[in-house]
Amino acid sequence: MNKANTLIAKQSLEEAADWLIRSQEAPLTNEEKAQFKLWQEANSDNSKAWLRVQRLMGHVETLPKGVAAAVLNRPDDESRRFAIGKLALLLAAGPTLWGGYKAIEVQQWTADYRTAKGEFQEITLPDGSLVKLNTATAFDMTFNSRSRLLSLREGEIEIRKAQVDPQQFGPFLIQTQEGTLTPLGNRLTVRQCDGFTQLAALNGQVQAAPKLAQNNEMMTIKPGHQAQISNFKLLSSQLISPTTTAWLNQMIAAHDMPLKQFAEEVSRYRKGYLRISPDIENIMVSGAFPTSNTDTIINMLTHTYPIKAKHHLGGYWVTLEPA
Repeated sequence: MNKANTLIAKQSLEEAADWLIRSQEAPLTNEEKAQFKLWQEANSDNSKAWLRVQRLMGHVETLPKGVAAAVLNRPDDESRRFAIGKLALLLAAGPTLWGGYKAIEVQQWTADYRTAKGEFQEITLPDGSLVKLNTATAFDMTFNSRSRLLSLREGEIEIRKAQVDPQQFGPFLIQTQEGTLTPLGNRLTVRQCDGFTQLAALNGQVQAAPKLAQNNEMMTIKPGHQAQISNFKLLSSQLISPTTTAWLNQMIAAHDMPLKQFAEEVSRYRKGYLRISPDIENIMVSGAFPTSNTDTIINMLTHTYPIKAKHHLGGYWVTLEPA
């Protein structure tokens, strides 16, 4: 099929997303049904966009109720444009993105503890330990007499381990996709990255056991050091960088960071899609940026570097291009 034949106008995608949100909120009135019919028949892009909606619904209906509601229910007026933009982007992307979206959302919403994109949270565990959750983070907890186990599904956490009676609680363990960590001190951060685990031993040593290491070899990360661990081995170890711990102050710290990499960090916090033109992806970015408002970050970039921002889909999709 010719690729051009599969493209649908952005306006039609946004309007289809709007009709979907309206229909999910409450049954359409007779007047609205008539308006909807006229909209569908107005042009071929509208009818194609609604066909995409029907296909998307076939996927979304399989999600847990909480996830479907978060995507489909009409939000308050302030965030409505983001919901429309999110749905429009899903409609534009097609089934390939829908599958990945479903896997990510299910993983987040079925976890014991979770944060959404842009959310920052602190919780107290049954043993008195404190855990900070960064953006888009999910983990499970299993506490018994044998161990205190946190299983990090995705995202980033800081742990301040409490001193406990060993007769009541077992050793503290953190499990990631790459292995198991045992903090010997009382404070560390752990981030689940794509293909490796990143940790920072803020106080005391951390022992790491990659799940596929030969002879179950245990690695030790010294206090004040950060490390990256694969399924097989310790990939790197160095002094803790401010860029690793800036999130604890709800900031992104960058020092000569390529714009492409910086945008990936910003995207962890942004409820939308941030695209970087290949012409500017190697611009080096430095500074401290607040994660609480990614629009502010984009404004800071456009005022500091030869960059301009183009907004699409009601601000949900932003493209950075050469100024």
